[in-house]
Amino acid sequence: MNLRSNWPNLQDNWFRTMLPESKSNNRSLLIQLARLGDLVQSLPAIESLQEADPARTLDLLCATPLTAVLAQSRALDRVIPWDGAQWRTWADRWSEDPAGTMDAVQAYVASLGEFAYDRIYPLNQHGRSTLMTHLFSHPALRAHQQECIDERMRPWAQYLRQIAKDRGDNRVHLADAWCGMCGVRPRGRAPLFRPPAVETPEDLASIGERQGLWIALATGAGEADRCVAPAVWSLWIREFLSQVDDGQVVLIGSGRERETGQAILHTIPALLQGRVWDATGRTTMPQLMQVLHKCRWVIGADTGPLHLGTLLGSRAMGWYFSRARVHETGPYGDGHWVYQHATPSQPNHWPITESIALICDDRRRVAPGWTLWRSHMDQWGTRFDDGAGQETAEGARATVWRRLSPSLCESVAA
Repeated sequence: MNLRSNWPNLQDNWFRTMLPESKSNNRSLLIQLARLGDLVQSLPAIESLQEADPARTLDLLCATPLTAVLAQSRALDRVIPWDGAQWRTWADRWSEDPAGTMDAVQAYVASLGEFAYDRIYPLNQHGRSTLMTHLFSHPALRAHQQECIDERMRPWAQYLRQIAKDRGDNRVHLADAWCGMCGVRPRGRAPLFRPPAVETPEDLASIGERQGLWIALATGAGEADRCVAPAVWSLWIREFLSQVDDGQVVLIGSGRERETGQAILHTIPALLQGRVWDATGRTTMPQLMQVLHKCRWVIGADTGPLHLGTLLGSRAMGWYFSRARVHETGPYGDGHWVYQHATPSQPNHWPITESIALICDDRRRVAPGWTLWRSHMDQWGTRFDDGAGQETAEGARATVWRRLSPSLCESVAA
């Protein structure tokens, strides 16, 4: 049985069986199947969609482990979990048992409750996102409504594909490009959440309680080539604690970074270890949000916890190298900093003393081989300024918006 050729009939039969009286209900679904950082940076689009149409009911489909991140969002009615491992299992079983697999898929989706949407915004450009779009679309409305949405998303989707291919001088942030894909303008302010009311592990409960400059240090990254070596973080911690008498450092990361956290701790002198808190692999997502909320700064490579920290009110400092680019995925909002390495290669020199001076004394010092950028908010979303070329950068972003979404720019002064 061919899934592509038989899908329309399968889907139509499915909906006739399960939703015979279903009509338009002004429910929209945003699909974000990527990792933590991308999920957090989808929030500007989510909040802009809700603000543009307050009567709309907006749901989100995201990876199951990340549902807790946006569970308290006022812009969302519900967050639907997507179990990637389970869907891969069904995909592998499909060729051998299409009928049984379809029964399992139907039972799973039916367990989610009402799932027929008249508008769907798939932010990911891959087959899984396309499948989910078809799966959750209402057949009676899909042809007209979704064609209009696809037409609006297409210029931005093509733009993002071209940027990923050419690695050109793009100044439009990914979060703002997703706003364009969804047919809305950025709101001009960054999302901000209160932390969930959860208890942290007993030995971590006093984080943020004592006086001091609390720093959350993201020890890992989603991709190996974006990870900072434990020896570098160890050097940063020792230098920071030696300069700041009331400094406190919290190591954060997933279970994969547990060994990294231990490796860092083992190199910290015993006299300083009482000011280093290892939370790597020891917190749930809500607990991690609670920890980040208690820290004044979060520092790390281009990684999910760095972006999550901005959502909880922490200032962010990113060390961007390899394929990470400040203008595309820098910390969203106002007042964050990014050290951008000049080449894609692994740095030989790290901005250790420079970043500490910036945090402690607000002294702007550029490290050899790096540029330093500060984030700002304006009518086109987030921009990053290195102290030169601001008007040129502003014009470049405005040009992209007016070319790709001219109807959204009619009210904006030239």
